[in-house]
Amino acid sequence: MGVGMTAVMIFLMLLIACIEWVKYFNRNFTALELQTQKSHRKSRDSPTKNEASPAVPVEVFAAAINAFEADNKNS
Repeated sequence: MGVGMTAVMIFLMLLIACIEWVKYFNRNFTALELQTQKSHRKSRDSPTKNEASPAVPVEVFAAAINAFEADNKNS
């Protein structure tokens, strides 16, 4: 029984050491990821200065409506 408990304890200690080792080697990536998330959050929360222009200009809509009404009057 003591051997099994010792084996489990050693396994858990090695597992903790492995997790700490991975955390140590990924610290730069983690810092960059947090910085990226903060910048995305700032850009998402700040109001956009340049509003997106419509895909089709208003003049095109006006011309299409005018042509449609002209066709309906002739029909």
